[in-house]
Amino acid sequence: MKSFLLITVLGVLLLGSGCETPSYSGSGPFRAVQPQVRTVSGDQKTVFYAAQKALKRMDFVLTRTRLARGQVEGISNLRDTVVFGAARQFELKVTLADLGANQTEVAVRLFEQSEADFKGGASNRALAEHGLYDSFFANLEQLLKESAKDGETTTP
Repeated sequence: MKSFLLITVLGVLLLGSGCETPSYSGSGPFRAVQPQVRTVSGDQKTVFYAAQKALKRMDFVLTRTRLARGQVEGISNLRDTVVFGAARQFELKVTLADLGANQTEVAVRLFEQSEADFKGGASNRALAEHGLYDSFFANLEQLLKESAKDGETTTP
């Protein structure tokens, strides 16, 4: 009788807890890292191509580009760390939203993937702050200024 009551209570608790699984960003206990967002001058197509060029200037390899969805993604080369046999790589995900009036919202999220040659294993974590955010936005602004001066759409 006691086991039946225990099973019933556990079942009710499981059903009441819901089915949603939180996504883990690696930056805190189940806390998502918000993207860094800036508004730039330029239509979405121009900013899309400028974002691709900005990533290439930073020695990132483009992994996914979708003009219709306003997505640009790239990864850096593998970088060695101080620990022998360990490596890390950065992934930058850019999302564009057309605000009209020749304005585009640029949202950027940076992920660090690291892997060790021993017990540590692999990890993937979103970074809230890093110098690569500033580098990307500086390159993007520079490219948009150049394309505005030339009066043309920046293509990769």
